[in-house]
Amino acid sequence: MKKLFLLLSLILLSFVGFAQNKSTEDDIRQFYTTIKGDYTSQINDSIILTLHLTPIWEYEPYRWLYMEAVNDSTGAIVEQKIIEIQAKSEISYNVVVHDLAHPEQFVGKWSNRNYFDGFNTGIFKGKSQFHFMKTLDYEYQTSWNKRKNLKCFPSGDLIHFKFVQEDERLYVKRLLSGTSNLVGFTFYKL
Repeated sequence: MKKLFLLLSLILLSFVGFAQNKSTEDDIRQFYTTIKGDYTSQINDSIILTLHLTPIWEYEPYRWLYMEAVNDSTGAIVEQKIIEIQAKSEISYNVVVHDLAHPEQFVGKWSNRNYFDGFNTGIFKGKSQFHFMKTLDYEYQTSWNKRKNLKCFPSGDLIHFKFVQEDERLYVKRLLSGTSNLVGFTFYKL
């Protein structure tokens, strides 16, 4: 009888473990789906910025995005990164931002996601990490963090990101280093 109870307990624990993994998989899919896409924002009177967050390496689904930010007025590339999403729990995610060793190879490749299939993680040269939390359904945000590897934000500024799927927006707040000046931007999903 004891053996039967132990066997049933193991089966039940295995099922619970599978159900928890499935839930985390669904949650990371929801997070990934919320942040991927193309966004645009008018930064000031003369700059309109477009941000592309394109799925790549889809043989590992819901994990990798190529990010390219473009100044629409000049066509200049503002930022290029590979973003890796790692689930920590049903409500928290690590977003690892990888620098590219040769970013010039990838300019404009957000429109050809299969281009990245010819490469692997050997194209990375550095990384930093953000921690995102699910605050409401389809809403995810970081805590304030100093970001040194994002060229579009000066070193030492505190940066906060918030993605909201329901209104299809990305909100960015920047607290300028050494001041109490808060600058905010809203990016709209195209």
